[in-house]
Amino acid sequence: MDTEYWGTHYFWDQEEREYTLTAKWLFERNYPEMPDYWILKDLEVEDQEPRSPDLDVSEGSPVWCYVDLDGPPLNMREVDYI
Repeated sequence: MDTEYWGTHYFWDQEEREYTLTAKWLFERNYPEMPDYWILKDLEVEDQEPRSPDLDVSEGSPVWCYVDLDGPPLNMREVDYI
């Protein structure tokens, strides 16, 4: 069964300004002969330092690729659609 999870990531720009990002990850369980894997589905900026520029977190952007390469964090919570 596929399940979606939220996780927190941190990103620093060239000026060392910190951004807190929230990512939605999809966990896909595969057959026994194939590995399970994670897919990055959504990425949002939750917090940033005052007067820092907005980040491009769209799919394929450098920030998206950074988070995707970093993978899901250890502490995540299941997405609740209620």
